[in-house]
Amino acid sequence: MSLSNHISNANDKATLSCLARYVDTNDDVPKLFMPEQPLTEQVASSIIRSELRLDGNPDLNLASFVTTEVDDACLDLMVKNLNKNLVDTSQYAHSNEIQDRCINILANLFHAPTNEQDRAIGTSTVGSSEAIMLGGLALKWRWRAKQAVKQGKKIEEITNRCNLIFSAAVHVSVLKLCRYFDIDARIIPLEDNCYTLNIDQVIAKCDENTCGVLAILGTTLTGEFEDIKQLNIALLKLKNEKGLDIPIHVDGASGAMIAPFIFPDIEWDFRLEQVRSINTSGHKYGLVLPGLGWIIWRSKEDLPDDIIFHVNYLGVDEPTFNLNFSRSAANIIGQYYQFLRLGMEGYRRIMQLSINNAKYLADSLTSMCEGLFIIRSRNDKPSLPMVAFSLNPDKKLQFNETIIVRCLKECGWILPAYTLAANANHITVCRIVVRETFTRNIASILLEDIRLVLLRLANEYGHQDLIDSLQKARDDKHQHRRSKQHREQVALSADTNKMQDNNQKKKEYPTVHILC
Repeated sequence: MSLSNHISNANDKATLSCLARYVDTNDDVPKLFMPEQPLTEQVASSIIRSELRLDGNPDLNLASFVTTEVDDACLDLMVKNLNKNLVDTSQYAHSNEIQDRCINILANLFHAPTNEQDRAIGTSTVGSSEAIMLGGLALKWRWRAKQAVKQGKKIEEITNRCNLIFSAAVHVSVLKLCRYFDIDARIIPLEDNCYTLNIDQVIAKCDENTCGVLAILGTTLTGEFEDIKQLNIALLKLKNEKGLDIPIHVDGASGAMIAPFIFPDIEWDFRLEQVRSINTSGHKYGLVLPGLGWIIWRSKEDLPDDIIFHVNYLGVDEPTFNLNFSRSAANIIGQYYQFLRLGMEGYRRIMQLSINNAKYLADSLTSMCEGLFIIRSRNDKPSLPMVAFSLNPDKKLQFNETIIVRCLKECGWILPAYTLAANANHITVCRIVVRETFTRNIASILLEDIRLVLLRLANEYGHQDLIDSLQKARDDKHQHRRSKQHREQVALSADTNKMQDNNQKKKEYPTVHILC
């Protein structure tokens, strides 16, 4: 979350207003101080509600992977269980039983070992960020234990620093993990046309102080799945040749809830020997409202006992391994509902439709104007349902991706424009994340708005060849148009601007007619 600053010189007269019907109740509510007297529920809610209307529409926030909508039954279950503190297992035993069932469902999805000696273990978290922190801590403690045995010391006497290897495409939570918990970050940079982990560079960076390699099943930059199977093969070879047993943690924040349903033959999970832990987000393609994450360890030995705490002041002995303590059971109840309600086939259908809509978007952007966009995401390969695209620099346009995003925001769409990571940070991309609520019809409206924005910008910056191409795109099979009135208004605006430009040119270069 972003940081908030205290305004030390705040003006005591800075106030909030409420609806006119409540003025007699209280028309002078301080903004940065708690009011002296209580407000009625109508006044308090009207102040907050009126300001929240200015927020963006969550369903049009195409920058985010986070679920924005659940059905009424799911929402009702979540609301009615908001007051249950999940950590209190003695009082809310059935809520914790539901968490156990969710862990087992995920462990089975991820092909966890089924023998009694290697039973998987896991926990819920606030989100994948916390799950990554827990996964990284387990890797570090496991490495320390090995070093202690190797050096004949106690664990607390190990003072050398471990390292974690990952690509520059990681989520910021991985960088936080390394900085907060004193882990050396060995970052593999991206390259042009290669936006995932370079396995040869990974092996070159491995040594006896490497606690693990983090691989991403669907990067947030381009949506690509890193080749975890080939990484596993390379690490097994390293293990056999040099005796370095380096585990893999899979960041499956989004991809781990897509691959089991759409790409079941891809080996990325506990089917691979070196994969020791996996995190995923319930509030992304798990289809639950924020925030909920999960982490599963392959076996109990992958989660060292000395980082698990036991507390009994809530009535019974409770083992806990989380960065926070109290939190509501509501999201876990919602997750279990989705597992029961949708089942394998329901999740498969939703994810396939999302993948199909992402491909439709990529194809439509490509056909909108030949050579205008470069699609950076790999929508023809197993990947997340998203489209990352850039303007083709060969077109030498006078506007850029940031300007396009700003213009689309005027239509209500929320898209990010960002640069890729190290060694590829000269590339700027726009990203469209496809979620369940992003239907083919909504995609078509967005495509038309993109075309109209491009038409407007091409007219403003004098790119006549682009105008001609975009006008022809009206007949493209991928495009589904807005209303005829909307198109005519945009066309009229473009023609008006063009006429004004021509009139300006006539004034600057007058033509003299001589009558004979």
